[in-house]
Amino acid sequence: MSYRLRICAALFTVGLSGCESVEQGSPATMPAVATAAETGSGAASSGSAAERRPLFGDLHVHSSWSLDGFIFGNNNDPRAAYRFARGEAVPLADGATTQQLPVPLDFAAVTDHAETLGYHQRCMVETTGAAYAGEACQMLRTRDLRMFFTGFRNLSRNPPQHLEEICADNASCRQAALAPWRELQDIANEFNSPGEFTTFKAYEYTGNLPKGGMLHRNVIFANDTVPAEAMSAFDLASARELWQWLERDCVGDCDVITIPHNSNLAWGLSFAAHNVDGSPWTLQDQQRRARYDRLSEIYQAKGNSECQTGIGSNDEFCDFELLLRPCEGDDDIACMRPTSFVRNGLKMGLRLQQQLGFNPYQYGIIASTDTHNGTPGDTREIGYQGHQAGESTLEKRLTGGHRAKQGRGAVNYNPGGLAGAWAQDNTREALFAAFKRRETFGTSGNRISIRLFASWDYPLDLPGRGDAVKVAYAQGVPMGETLSVSPGQSAPSLLAMAAQDPQAFALQRLQIIKGWTDSAGELQEQTYDVACSGGGAVDPKTHRCPDNGAGVNPADCSAIGEDGAPQLTALWRDPDFDPAQRAVYYARVLENPSCRWSTYDILASGGRIQPSSAVPETIQERAWSSPIWLQPSQ
Repeated sequence: MSYRLRICAALFTVGLSGCESVEQGSPATMPAVATAAETGSGAASSGSAAERRPLFGDLHVHSSWSLDGFIFGNNNDPRAAYRFARGEAVPLADGATTQQLPVPLDFAAVTDHAETLGYHQRCMVETTGAAYAGEACQMLRTRDLRMFFTGFRNLSRNPPQHLEEICADNASCRQAALAPWRELQDIANEFNSPGEFTTFKAYEYTGNLPKGGMLHRNVIFANDTVPAEAMSAFDLASARELWQWLERDCVGDCDVITIPHNSNLAWGLSFAAHNVDGSPWTLQDQQRRARYDRLSEIYQAKGNSECQTGIGSNDEFCDFELLLRPCEGDDDIACMRPTSFVRNGLKMGLRLQQQLGFNPYQYGIIASTDTHNGTPGDTREIGYQGHQAGESTLEKRLTGGHRAKQGRGAVNYNPGGLAGAWAQDNTREALFAAFKRRETFGTSGNRISIRLFASWDYPLDLPGRGDAVKVAYAQGVPMGETLSVSPGQSAPSLLAMAAQDPQAFALQRLQIIKGWTDSAGELQEQTYDVACSGGGAVDPKTHRCPDNGAGVNPADCSAIGEDGAPQLTALWRDPDFDPAQRAVYYARVLENPSCRWSTYDILASGGRIQPSSAVPETIQERAWSSPIWLQPSQ
């Protein structure tokens, strides 16, 4: 049976009860997940918004052209990375083992570090150049870890400094980076196949901070019109300069978005009131952020950037793949603050909207892998090969890693997530349009699909109707948009819909997370369960589903309990609606518990190898929708 057919066969009606205005969904309300090859769509579409379908991809991928990926053992160049995303087998670091996706991705972008494209050129390609024979290039080619630490320590300086042996000055490195940037573009075009598999011209802007901090952004271009250079953190000191450059050089037919990631590792600067240099964000800065930062990467190999219980959030489900401890006292690095998390950023955006007249933190949501193995979309817990190619053995994954002594070893990382987009066609045009309008979602790795709509007048029987999606678009707004409030409006209705990955565990609960500003201007939040597997009723006091009894036997990772849903749908009305409050809503769906990759590795070792630090035995895979914003009338 095909992947598409397995999904269609899995979807059936799930009974819901216990929530205000919650109704039963039907299979017709959630289109089946299908690969591009199965749908066979063309480059252009005349269809309606209701025909948009979920496409899965990875917009954060490093090949052997990234210095860190290569030094840690990655031999897969950009072509190999795209072949892997397309479903072909590629070799791993040992040269003998191959890895292959069970289902190809729909889209991908190789986002090698712009900062080291010149190093790749000087040390790997220009064999007759003076730099090639130097000690630094020899260290790079022999994968000497000292090269990694030196290179990225220099990038963390203020201002960043090139390795002089390779690039005597910044201008020479910019010149050396021109050829690989052009080749990256050519390779993306080579593998772009409208209707089957989509690639994007892209790179990573890597603004490093002391002690391993990261203020990085992936730069994704819409089409063939791109700047001549992939400008790096050596050239542009911060996001402010990055946006200014794009405004100046990405003009005419050029269109671009920037996607911040690893807010959990940005030392609280991702949603801070000031730039990395301490200067406050200007009005123009925030306007440019709103223009270019259309999406935020909520999850990847370095962990969860959604939220953390006790750091601006009271949500028990936030304690998921957390990489760092909360900050204490005057700590400002290697820890997490409220401004480290996307959810808090969404709430802060409501307050900024009141101050500025617009919301610079109006982010859509995606996830990705940040693979440094050149294997985009390889998010399986079973058979996980590590975040870096040097983590190719059980022992290295469970006990190794270059930051293991700091409590951030390989075992604390994860396989990463996937980016989802609702688009009519698998083409650059359709997908980039989805990115721009923020009709996107992220998953923790499994191919769970999720979407969210809002309206003032959805009919109560909407979830059970065959035309539910058509009506949802016609009478409301999809995720990524704003629902305006008029005087006298009753509470809005939110239609949330999720479907499981049929190759993974069933769904346990569907939730809506609300953030708002109260009458005193303080930021608040609440998590509401809105649909429960097995038809369980939500407790009106706790807003939680009953325990469905699902679990995992850690002795063999087999499932305990059979209760779970292939699909969850709910029409929910906000019981605490206040028309005077600015609010933001997004949906989150959780699977039944399953074994974490580290548990599979421990079992594979016969219990002989134990992790270097404490990690959970199980996880709950999940997906996040992009938000919908509620704008009160002035």
